[in-house]
Amino acid sequence: MRIYPILLVLIWFSVQAGPKRFVVDDDEYVDKITQACGTLLAKGKLKPQSALAEAIRVKGHALTFAPAMSHKLSPPEICDRLQESVVAVGSYYRCPDCNQWHFNSSSGFVAASNGVVATSCHVVNVIDEGVKESYLAVADATGRVYPVESVLAADTDADACFLQVAGLHLKPLPLRADIRAGERIFCLSNPGGNHFMFTEGMVARVNRRRDELPDDRNPNKTVLTRPLLFLNITAEYAPGSSGAPIVDESANVVGQVSSIAELGEPSNGDDTNAPSPSVAIRFCIASEEMMRLANPNLKREPRSPAPSSFAHHPLHSSTNQIVKVPVNKP
Repeated sequence: MRIYPILLVLIWFSVQAGPKRFVVDDDEYVDKITQACGTLLAKGKLKPQSALAEAIRVKGHALTFAPAMSHKLSPPEICDRLQESVVAVGSYYRCPDCNQWHFNSSSGFVAASNGVVATSCHVVNVIDEGVKESYLAVADATGRVYPVESVLAADTDADACFLQVAGLHLKPLPLRADIRAGERIFCLSNPGGNHFMFTEGMVARVNRRRDELPDDRNPNKTVLTRPLLFLNITAEYAPGSSGAPIVDESANVVGQVSSIAELGEPSNGDDTNAPSPSVAIRFCIASEEMMRLANPNLKREPRSPAPSSFAHHPLHSSTNQIVKVPVNKP
């Protein structure tokens, strides 16, 4: 069989070209999302964020997760795989200052088939008091936008929830338990409007602790959550990364971005200022806590009053202070 020279050139080019490079244009991406959100809102397909926030309470939902993978991937392959499943979860809101509509993105990922997206509870239920109109939407890596229909499951102690997203059919990421300190991990998130930022690190520590939360019945008091399983990691993230997946070398989700703690002494004894020197400690809720949400009989466990030794925060000590804050974009 005769192969013409032009065909040989095409075959050579297809082999040499390799995977298509993913180039992010943040302005174009946000503009596309904002326009699409406006169209969905005009059609009455977006739900108010306040209504979804009210649905954030401890409850489970029967879900089937994809089986964990064992084949290790290269970092570029992991990034490519995450781009198929990681989404921007954010508020489409009317700005009280300029009266224009904007999209404020945090992060999430597809956790199960039929449009089930995992993110942090505070991505849904933290709303700026000055904003009067706000709607929750999800956008994939191409900028296509999907409306959030409901909150399927949530655990306010673990700050994790699953959302039902209409029309979203991206490939779910598998969840894996039993990650160990020292294992290599990766994160794809949307910090500070820098969409689809890929970072690498390791699990620095696996720890179990109680967090301190305001008492629902008395805002002047605090209560302790049940013991929660956290990962401290060295991969970088920032506000806007909340809800992003932390994955191993096989792209299995081992945790979810939750918060950043600042370690150090407050400047001039003022607890409202950032500690100086400031050292970031990154807290991610472990995948085991997320897997609990697949229990349809999930109920909130009893909370206990915070003892006086938990000064300002459960991570406080007499020699330094860690002020732990969520990392959704303000």
